[in-house]
Amino acid sequence: MRSLTQACGLTLVLALTLGGCASSGPKDPKLDEAENPLYSLTLMRQGSLMLQQGRFEAALDKFEKAERVAPGNATTLNMIGLCHMRLANFDQALLSFDKALALIPAFTDARNNRGATYLAMGQYRMAEVDFTEVLSDATYPHRFNVFYNLGMTYLQRGLPSAAKENFRKALDPNQPVFEAYLRLGEIEQEEGSPEAAVILLEEATIKFPNRIEAPLALGRLLTYLDRKSEAEPYLREVIADEPGSEWANEARRLLGEN
Repeated sequence: MRSLTQACGLTLVLALTLGGCASSGPKDPKLDEAENPLYSLTLMRQGSLMLQQGRFEAALDKFEKAERVAPGNATTLNMIGLCHMRLANFDQALLSFDKALALIPAFTDARNNRGATYLAMGQYRMAEVDFTEVLSDATYPHRFNVFYNLGMTYLQRGLPSAAKENFRKALDPNQPVFEAYLRLGEIEQEEGSPEAAVILLEEATIKFPNRIEAPLALGRLLTYLDRKSEAEPYLREVIADEPGSEWANEARRLLGEN
């Protein structure tokens, strides 16, 4: 079954760098949890799992407890910021990312996440500054997400050429960003190149067989181009995979069944 999950293009790096304990002696079994130097790491692991599950408020609670137990950890502050960003608490997210970057100015994940927050807030020039700085780190493993984020920044600023350039860079052969196909397809349609959009969406359906948005977008476009016989298999696929969804309802409308 195709997933209906909409990726937002934000880099969520949940791996934690766990330092060693300073004391090599045996742990006191009576040591209170909150005084245990490893307790904050347990909280971080629990929070990371909850964040991956989409339980943002519960994750935030764990990360805030970890910060109280072991204050001044840039990774913890970054995770707190991510939770706030997911909860649309953008001012609090920025505050957390700023604190993380004050501790570690070269913390690329926190800078990228701060840029994504600026983007969500409509502060596009601030977002551009952060994303450009992130891309100056040639070793950053999530560069393709950043290219997508930067493309969205330019798109929101009404600069489609710059947006296209970055969306293209997001389509790495080994790790393409799915949403970049959709945004490129939309730009090509708006610029009067629907055939280029069809090619992009066809590629997306092949590379991301579990994303229902691609066949729906392709079926929608082919219907608009009056190529209904070509559109029908894609629209039928949407209906078969998610019969009770809004995607399926749109597919039925396009097929003239509603």
